[in-house]
Amino acid sequence: MNLSFHKLNREVNERRYGGPEGRVEFKKLSLRMRNAVRDIYKMIDRTPDPVVGKIDSFIKQAATKHDVKVSDIENYFDKEVIK
Repeated sequence: MNLSFHKLNREVNERRYGGPEGRVEFKKLSLRMRNAVRDIYKMIDRTPDPVVGKIDSFIKQAATKHDVKVSDIENYFDKEVIK
């Protein structure tokens, strides 16, 4: 991912409340991608700090479980963070 540490950390902390359900980019995703993103947020919520070092493994786990590309999930998060 091409996110700065501080930007990603802020994004993760802002999203701990429950995820991206109402976001425009989230609504554009396929069902598989939505489920993968939801799983990532669930893993973030269950994991004690520090979370930032574990994001890559969360993305890989969700991609494998939901049969989506890691790059697609990373692109989704890039779009969400930019907005």
